[in-house]
Amino acid sequence: MQQIITSDTVLQGMFIGMIFAVLCVAYNKLVIGKFVKALIKAEAVHPAFAKSFAQLNVKKNVFLTVALRGGSSLRKVVCEPEDEDRKGYFYIPEDKLYRAGRIYGGKDVDLLLVAAVILVLFIFFTVLLLYMPVIWAQIDTFFGLF
Repeated sequence: MQQIITSDTVLQGMFIGMIFAVLCVAYNKLVIGKFVKALIKAEAVHPAFAKSFAQLNVKKNVFLTVALRGGSSLRKVVCEPEDEDRKGYFYIPEDKLYRAGRIYGGKDVDLLLVAAVILVLFIFFTVLLLYMPVIWAQIDTFFGLF
């Protein structure tokens, strides 16, 4: 069976991709960013200054646990002291502070902003999909004049 790619399916794919991108940015800013900003604010830049979740006033959750697993992008900037008695403490080495700030810092994002962006994207793509036949007809009429 042969599937036909139409402008509607392309636009729907773009909409889904943009929503996914918005959710990824929100996750990085709301969940991981809060943790990284707390480490930067606490000046945890050396194993001796490493802080725990409780000391940072950050609630440990499943998202942070997954983000802090070995080999993750967060682990490229956030480290744990090598002392066995200091497990659960984290710091950002000074040479990685800039990178951590660029990836996870920046302006704060809240759930209301994320919801507003998703709503605006939904409205935009809905209007575009509804009026796509009219737009194509106008283009055809315009280029048909030549």
